[in-house]
Amino acid sequence: MPGARLRSFRLGDRSELLVEHLLAGFAFTTRVPRQEDIGIDFLCSLITGHDGEKLLKAGPFFAVQAKRSTEELDYKKPHELEWIANQENPFLLCVADRETAAMDVYSTWNLLCGVLGGGWEGKISPARITLHPGETGEWPGVRNKPDGSQQILLGKPIIRIAHDDLVDQTRTKEIAEVIGSWVALDRANIDNRRAGMYWVVGPDTYETGKPPKPERLNFYWNPENLEKCTMNLCLSATALWFILRRHAQISSRVDLNKPPWPAGLVALREMLRWVRDVHPNLQGFLDDLDANS
Repeated sequence: MPGARLRSFRLGDRSELLVEHLLAGFAFTTRVPRQEDIGIDFLCSLITGHDGEKLLKAGPFFAVQAKRSTEELDYKKPHELEWIANQENPFLLCVADRETAAMDVYSTWNLLCGVLGGGWEGKISPARITLHPGETGEWPGVRNKPDGSQQILLGKPIIRIAHDDLVDQTRTKEIAEVIGSWVALDRANIDNRRAGMYWVVGPDTYETGKPPKPERLNFYWNPENLEKCTMNLCLSATALWFILRRHAQISSRVDLNKPPWPAGLVALREMLRWVRDVHPNLQGFLDDLDANS
C-alpha cells in the first residue's frame, strides 16, 4: 500500500521486532522472511558457554512465534491441523509487552498430549485445535469441546524477559537455563513420538522463571507403533547387553553382583534369545550370548 500501512500490521511488526531483540540476548536468532512465513517467525539456537569464554556456542534448537496479545491461536483447515500436530522442533510462543519492553514466553509441550491422545475424546481427529496462552486447567491442560474442537491450555508463562535483563550476564544465564530446560523437555517428547513411543512427560506444576520438574507421565498407546516399539526394545536390550558385558569398565558405577543385577542379567539373556529370532540382523551383535551361561 503506497504511502501507508495498516495500524494493525504496524503493531504486529513492532511486537516482532521487540521479540527478536529480546531473543537475541540469549539465542542465535534468524528471522523467517515474510515470503517463507508458514507460522513460525524465528528459528533459534540457544547460546551456551561459560564465564570467561570468548566463544559463544550454539546450543539446542527451537522455533518461535511472536504475538502481540494472549489471544488464542486457531488451527482449523486440514493443512493447518496437519502442521500444528506434527511439529519437528520445540515451539515457543513469545507475547510482546511493548509498554514495558518485555515479553512472556509460553511452552507448547502439552500439545502432544492432545495430538497423541487419539484426537478428540480419543476417537477422531479434532475439527479444530486452539492454543490458549495464559489459560490453565486440569493436567495436562487439554479440553475436548462438544463441537469436536480441542483446546490446548498453555498455562502461565514459563519466563518473563525484559530489556534490562539482557545487560545482566547472570540474569541472561538464568534465562538460558530456563528456556533450555523447557526446550529439552519438549525435545524428549518429540523424539519419543518419532520413535513410536507415545510417552509424554511434563510438570505437574511450575513456577514462572524456574526450570520445570517433569513429575507427571502419560502414555498414549497406538497399535500402529508395534513395529517401532519392538525394534526399540530389541536395540535397547542389545545395547544394554553390550554395556553390561564390559563389566570391568563399568564396575566403578555398578556392582553386578548385587540386586537387582543378577536376576536382571538372567532375564536379559533370555530376552535376547527372543531378540535373535525377532530380528535376525542383530545376531551378529549377540555372538557371546550363550557364553558362560
